[in-house]
Amino acid sequence: MKQDMSEDILIKYILGEASTGERQEIETWKRDSDANAKKFEEVKIILETSKRLAQASPLGEAEAWEKFKEKRAAPKREPAKVVPMSRNTNWLQIAAAAVLVLGGGWIGYYLYQQNAATQVVNIQAKNQVRVDTLPDGSVVHLNKNSGISYVGTFKSKREITLTGEAFFDVKHNEAAPFTVHVNDVTIKDVGTAFNVKSKEHNTQIIVESGIVQVTRSNNAVRLNRNEMVSINPEDKQLKVEKSTDNLYGYYKESVFNANAVPLSRLIDVLNQAYNANIKIENAALRNIPITIPIKWTDPLSNVLNAIKGTTPAMKIIGTGNNIIIQ
Repeated sequence: MKQDMSEDILIKYILGEASTGERQEIETWKRDSDANAKKFEEVKIILETSKRLAQASPLGEAEAWEKFKEKRAAPKREPAKVVPMSRNTNWLQIAAAAVLVLGGGWIGYYLYQQNAATQVVNIQAKNQVRVDTLPDGSVVHLNKNSGISYVGTFKSKREITLTGEAFFDVKHNEAAPFTVHVNDVTIKDVGTAFNVKSKEHNTQIIVESGIVQVTRSNNAVRLNRNEMVSINPEDKQLKVEKSTDNLYGYYKESVFNANAVPLSRLIDVLNQAYNANIKIENAALRNIPITIPIKWTDPLSNVLNAIKGTTPAMKIIGTGNNIIIQ
């Protein structure tokens, strides 16, 4: 009786694609000897193992199985070789090789995903403001000397650790809340824009749009549009306040219009933006409202001259970044 059988015909038989004549031929071949029946089962094990690998692949089971069949059915550049099923054939080696070939791509993808799931991504801004789009579509503006880090692909789990200051414009995804960890504070959002500033263990969160939840220890507050909370390490409670201006986002705009902003508040921002040391000695000027356009690429001296032009009685003494306002 026939001792050799084409691997392609055996595969077609197992997949239910063999013709009536081929099925009869294989059934006769299997009955012919125990060795043939054993070899048939070994081929079947190979295919079943590859099918299980397909179930763990990025493709669905049905789609992966169809891809396998398409690849098998595709025209080959060289004639297929028929491997005789002789008694000397080491089917365990063939099975192992076939499983590696069929499953190697899926295993590689799985290992890549596992590696991506544990990889730490760091984004740093040094001497310049940096703007980045995160993998989920959210946009982050990092102020100078600030940084963020996150683990994984940042899609199913959106958690960030922040140092310094950043403005987040968050892509809405209720299934995966956007969370920022800074100092001992956690900020959770479901689709909004907000600014977070950390300096000397103090934390400030200002919401520009939407809603965020701020949690520290056992305390939590919800911030709405134009609300803020400032947190010092010794604070026992979280106090929600109104945000009266949008100077907090100065670093993400090339031109900013100060609109009736108290001089003391504007000077605080200038000190940060220009790394300056400007002091107001005339207490009567601290709360005077200033309305001017500011171009952050201009030298500090130009900005101070523009401020002085709004208040003729103001005197500005000093050079460089060490300035006194009288």
